[in-house]
Amino acid sequence: MTSRPIVRGRFLTALLSVALLGAAPGVSSAAGETDMVVKQAPPAIRVVTAERRELEEVLAVNGTIVARAEAAVGTDLGGLTVLALNADEGDVVKRGDVLAVLDRSMLDTQLAQINASRAQAEANIAQMRAQIGDASVGVRQAQETLERAEALRKKGFAPEAQKDNAVNALDSARAKLDSAEKALAASEAQLAVIDAQKQNVLVQISKTDLRAPADGLVLARNATLGGVVMAGGAPLFRIAIDGDFELEANVPETELPRLSSGMVAKVTIPGLDAPVSGTIRRISPEVNQASRLGSIRIALGRTHAARAGNFARGEIILMHRAGLAVPASAVMYTGTDAYLQRVEDGRVESRQVSLGVRSGGLVEIRSGLAEGDEVVSRAGTFVADGDLVTPVRIEATGAVSK
Repeated sequence: MTSRPIVRGRFLTALLSVALLGAAPGVSSAAGETDMVVKQAPPAIRVVTAERRELEEVLAVNGTIVARAEAAVGTDLGGLTVLALNADEGDVVKRGDVLAVLDRSMLDTQLAQINASRAQAEANIAQMRAQIGDASVGVRQAQETLERAEALRKKGFAPEAQKDNAVNALDSARAKLDSAEKALAASEAQLAVIDAQKQNVLVQISKTDLRAPADGLVLARNATLGGVVMAGGAPLFRIAIDGDFELEANVPETELPRLSSGMVAKVTIPGLDAPVSGTIRRISPEVNQASRLGSIRIALGRTHAARAGNFARGEIILMHRAGLAVPASAVMYTGTDAYLQRVEDGRVESRQVSLGVRSGGLVEIRSGLAEGDEVVSRAGTFVADGDLVTPVRIEATGAVSK
């Protein structure tokens, strides 16, 4: 019960002693205060080193995979039935391969009729030639009779009427010969017509075997077994000639002047781990007036993964060279002027630079910076000229350097 007043009294006595000691003349607390102040270090700022790198300026395009050239296999015959199918979609075919066979029975019947008509025409021609031979003999005999009658009349042994009869007989023989010759010409003309008809039927028969017009890959097959083909209908087969495919893409008109045939491109096709190499084969000479786009064709290397109709992305390499580069995030702009925040001896200095090629996340520095200089990796950091910083060095890719 008596301990609480003793403790309270001792505590008050200690406070009084401290107060008197602090008020004593000649005693200073400045040294203690200096020891308690912690010196602040400059803020840590990530910096990256300007290095020479291989730079590529690329133009990204999107488009569709198409066959470089297509061949259509159809027929101008109508009403024929498909008897056999020898090719299907995805098959590789050679020029001249029979893709399908049509029923030719009706054409064979027509050919038999034509052959019969031709045989009849040949018989008529033989008959006409025989008649011509007989008529020629008749003309010769009539001519000889006329000559004898003329000789007798001159000697006074034959009357004038005999001569007239001989002249009439010669004229009649000549008329028969002329008629036979004309009949022969008509028969020969008829034979020529029959031969033309036969040739036409033979051509139609040859068309019943639908053959591939070129080497390539069958893209589509519209023919069905037992189906009846229609003259002038849709192609029964579509073939990608030589199996060559291209990326067809549209490019803004402002980029077209920078492109030229033969430029290298990398095309990414869905399902492929690595891009397919290609080159620009064709640049359209015309720009669409509505979209202001021009089409290009990028020929692809041989790949079994390309499919007509595939969506694909392409990167056209406009330029490739080595140059001094920093991350694009390090560049800041004032109007159209570009600046970098160079760090030397822990102090920040803004420098105007001239930019060049952009490649991925890097940008080329044409002037205003030397190789090996360190710059703030991300523009817009809250530092200004003359500020002291603690550089934290990272690679250009963003990974911290070792």
